[in-house]
Amino acid sequence: MSEMGARYDHRARLYRRFWEPVLAPAAIRLLDAIEPVVAARPTSHLLDAGTGSGTLALAAARRWPHVRVTGLDIAAGMLAVARAAAAGLAQPERARLALVEGSVVDPEAAGLAPASIDAMISSFVLHLVPDRAAALAGLRGVLRPGGMLAFVVWAQDRPWAPEAAFDAALADVLARSGFAPPPPVGGPRAGPIASAAAARAELEEAGFVEIDAWEPALHHRFGRAAARAFFVEYDRAEELAALSPAVQAEVLAAFDASLARLPDRAFAWHARLAAARAIGPPGG
Repeated sequence: MSEMGARYDHRARLYRRFWEPVLAPAAIRLLDAIEPVVAARPTSHLLDAGTGSGTLALAAARRWPHVRVTGLDIAAGMLAVARAAAAGLAQPERARLALVEGSVVDPEAAGLAPASIDAMISSFVLHLVPDRAAALAGLRGVLRPGGMLAFVVWAQDRPWAPEAAFDAALADVLARSGFAPPPPVGGPRAGPIASAAAARAELEEAGFVEIDAWEPALHHRFGRAAARAFFVEYDRAEELAALSPAVQAEVLAAFDASLARLPDRAFAWHARLAAARAIGPPGG
């Protein structure tokens, strides 16, 4: 398993509490993007590439009674969370849902046949893969000619005052203590797609056609306590765990002091995204 897969395995139980509510509204809009292709076929096979806790896969199973849905994810822990959530589906919906362990870079290795998918969606995943071109090629390989891919990713790193406060507190305490910063977690990643134009260019390079790209926004209002918990218990928990108890306590004290100085409006998070949909070329 990759470093990124191991990271999400480790944090799977907390993902649904801390991260899913932030991302879900932007993710669900992908279902509207693929509606024309899915609705046009009496039976369709939909792939949720990087399904995570299953938000999109479960929503698709509920929305389209004629669609068979496969959720693919590299982290077994995340799939366990998705399977627990799927227990809430009606039996006919569960019967049309499969949750499969595997990589979006090589979905055929997970048992997906070439040109077997009518439509695919990917939410906040393609910035995490080490090589996005390889991931797009792998996904295109299992998409039928004329099928549709739709995705959304970050268009920028998250510029948010509470996160800047955490980074500043960590850097200041480590500098004064003489400790090196904790190593990066998750391994190499492709990173954000800077704009709709950049998303279009990457899809063209990967051989997709009829590309439509846009720049939606993500808005989420955290309370002060919820923002602190997000960083301390989830987003930066691994970095904190790598520190000695004394240094960790000092970082948290500095972080809390910084948060206390921020106005309430600073806890509303607004981020720019890149989204696109495209068609697989007639030749596959």
